[in-house]
Amino acid sequence: IGSILTIAACGLCFAYSNSSALIVCFGFLTTCASNVFSNAYHVYQSEIFPASVRSTAIGSTYSLSRIVSGILPFVLLPILSHQGAGAMFGIIAAALFTVAVTVRALGPRTTRRNQDEINPV
Repeated sequence: IGSILTIAACGLCFAYSNSSALIVCFGFLTTCASNVFSNAYHVYQSEIFPASVRSTAIGSTYSLSRIVSGILPFVLLPILSHQGAGAMFGIIAAALFTVAVTVRALGPRTTRRNQDEINPV
C-alpha cells in the first residue's frame, strides 16, 4: 500500500514539476516505487491464493493486467494531449488510491501468518 501511494504522489509531483532536476528526481522515485510495488504485488499474490488454485488465479490476474496495460494508452494518451500531464497523472493517482483502499479493506493480512491461516481449507 505504501508503494502504491508513493507512486501516486511522486507521479503527481513529476507531472507538475517545472525543472529538469525535479522531473528526473520524481521520475526516478516513481520508477523505484513502481518496481517495489511490482515485486511486493507478486509476492502478495502468491500468499493470498490457496495452493489448489494459485497458478490459475495468478495467471488470470497477470493476464488481465497485461490486457489493461495494452488498453490504457488508448485511454490516457488523449487525456494527455487534451488536458495535459497533470490530468493524466491525476487519473492514475485516483486509480492507485482506489487500489490502495481496496487492498487495505479487502486484502487479507499475511505478515507472520502461514498459508493455512490465510487460506483455511
